[in-house]
Amino acid sequence: MAKKGIVMSGMRPTGRLHLGNYYGALEKWIELQDEYECFFGVADWHMLTTGYENTARLNEDVRDMVLDWLTAGLDPEKCVFFRQSFVPQNAELTLLLGMITPISWLENNPTYKEQLQELGKTKLSKALEGAGVISKEIRQKVAQAPLEAIKPDPKKNRLELRTSGFLSYPVMQTADIAVYGAGLVPVGQDQLPHLEISREIVRRFNGVYGDVLVEPKPIVTQNRKVPGIDSRKMSKSYGNGIDLFETVDSLSPKVMDMYTDPMKIRKDDPGHPEGCVVFAMHKLYSDFADRREVECKAGQIGCFQCKKDLLGSMDGPFAEFREKRAKYDKPGLVEEILEAGSAKARDSAEATMERVRKAMNLR
Repeated sequence: MAKKGIVMSGMRPTGRLHLGNYYGALEKWIELQDEYECFFGVADWHMLTTGYENTARLNEDVRDMVLDWLTAGLDPEKCVFFRQSFVPQNAELTLLLGMITPISWLENNPTYKEQLQELGKTKLSKALEGAGVISKEIRQKVAQAPLEAIKPDPKKNRLELRTSGFLSYPVMQTADIAVYGAGLVPVGQDQLPHLEISREIVRRFNGVYGDVLVEPKPIVTQNRKVPGIDSRKMSKSYGNGIDLFETVDSLSPKVMDMYTDPMKIRKDDPGHPEGCVVFAMHKLYSDFADRREVECKAGQIGCFQCKKDLLGSMDGPFAEFREKRAKYDKPGLVEEILEAGSAKARDSAEATMERVRKAMNLR
């Protein structure tokens, strides 16, 4: 069956994947691989935009992430797995797109400002906790504070985030998509602004040099929202994730530390499950989630018991994932898949770059 078009997406290799990665992206990728020509990239250059000081585990993290892709159901026979740094054409197009991208577009990118502030919150929370002056309740308040309440300190953030690489990551993101001729990118509704800046950069390039690059369009996904244990978006950067490979021993303290309704102090207090991380997880893993919502609102169950029930619901699916992952964990398998996929990615990228160089009179 002929494929409908070219899809591109990727993930930064920052370790094994968490539930937000699965329900927010992988679930949709697995569906798309049967209908589209898909390029799925290990975005190791993107990892450097916020983690350039910590590359000791990079190759191990790449391997762990690809193993999770395989375990979740991505098939390298149906789609292309590639490593971003194995495709030099990607860096070349990033450089050329940077020549025509206004700095104001990058400085006004809301994602740039928000990530600075969110990481500032995480640092503050961890610093207070490390000093022994922060309780669970205070940590949750810091996590849920409005972005305006914590302003990034240019001096303290400069070494980690105020780099040209971090500022210009949308340019590299655009090159990631355009270099493979991808016309479609799977994104959630909240990620549309991320893609729109790439569309603007492509339109500007084509306006200067002619219709050379494909302007990407979104495939808007209705993925299930998965909050982190502190109720913020689940993210490795925030240290609030639940990994796909968790054991009962590692999962238990995370579930017990999940943010619940701060107004439900006693078991018989009426609860508000709509703001509770435990209830959000019940909706993903428990067949009694509807009943639990009623019980919580009526004050018929306490948060401790609710968390214990959630652990029981999550045990089976997590055990199954660990068992499947062990079958793929063979020496050299991930490396072979990435080498083969990256060769295909380079061929596709070079075809694009030949057109780009010709349009810019660089050949």
